[in-house]
Amino acid sequence: MSRHWNVVNDCFEISEMPFYWRLSQSTESAADISSTLPIRMIADSVFDYLKFEPSEEEWSNIDKAYQQNENIGFVNPNSGQLQTYGSSVNNFFLASLQKFTPGTIYEIGCGAGFSIKFLKENGWNVVGIDPSEYSLKWSRELGFSLINQFFTEELLDRPADLIYCNDVFEHVPQVEQFSKTVYDSLEDGGVFCFATTNSTQSIAIGDISMLEHQHVNMFTEKSIHLILRQAGFSDINIQGGSYGNTFHVTAQKKKSGRQTPLPETDISCEGYFERASERVEAFGRFYDETEDLQCYVPLRSIPYLATVGDFGNCPVYDSNEAWRGKYIDGYRSPIRSPKDLEFSDGTKFFVGSLTFFSEIKNMLVELGVQRDAIRSIRELK
Repeated sequence: MSRHWNVVNDCFEISEMPFYWRLSQSTESAADISSTLPIRMIADSVFDYLKFEPSEEEWSNIDKAYQQNENIGFVNPNSGQLQTYGSSVNNFFLASLQKFTPGTIYEIGCGAGFSIKFLKENGWNVVGIDPSEYSLKWSRELGFSLINQFFTEELLDRPADLIYCNDVFEHVPQVEQFSKTVYDSLEDGGVFCFATTNSTQSIAIGDISMLEHQHVNMFTEKSIHLILRQAGFSDINIQGGSYGNTFHVTAQKKKSGRQTPLPETDISCEGYFERASERVEAFGRFYDETEDLQCYVPLRSIPYLATVGDFGNCPVYDSNEAWRGKYIDGYRSPIRSPKDLEFSDGTKFFVGSLTFFSEIKNMLVELGVQRDAIRSIRELK
């Protein structure tokens, strides 16, 4: 095994990792977009979260990916996620609208507009804000109102009653300033409502499966509280989503609002890089000693495979049938489904997802895999 990662001065870096931004029918790279990029992660000591700081060249690739019509981050009817993750966030947004009964509503980063369509079907009118050609195409197809620009404080004609976003908070650099801009764009009493990734469990154990080039921020509940409080929000409420490992967050702009106490938890980024080093070294040993290794959940397994320089040797599986047979840029093996499962007595499985580990393990056991042949990063020593 050759080592492709390093920790120096509280910075975890993988020298080369597949750039997971789309699914395609072949291993052919997209024009002008690198199929692999370095990735490095540092800790924000003020707000206690992890963040990825791309170089100018890396940002250029990420920006180009956002401008394409194939971005994997956008939930749409072809993504295979509308009835799972999409349903969870839609029901959260609907419940929030029913609770706060806003008049003017905007969605930042609306993508294909699946939430706007759902809320319209339930009696709510939402205007989307998204600069992408992708969103412009879907707004014309579904007929929703779109401001086809980047979100800024000057963008809205008048303050909003409610602003919401899904899968945006983890993508935004300078997320503290973004939160302040949302705050300044709301009426007094207005509500900021969003869904974002929950990295608490991974930060606690030193897991690197959350690394993804477009996800520049990785939060705990405490860090979200600190960021929103700094922006001026009060009455902050953070709950877990009903699907996957996500946060569902509401916060209000109130002159006399209640300052929500910080969550009582000792989980923070302190010591994360030491923990991550131990986990990655444990994966490296497991990789070296396993002749037939197969991985489940590509998105979460690929960061670990990149640390040992594996860009397509291990078969990768996912339960989303819409992804079957497709390729991730920078990884030479296609995504397989459980229908394609082939294994022998010596096969071992690495499940990259901590959230769905038990569910996937039980499914593999039902298909005949030995229980002790299935591992997550938590079990590796």
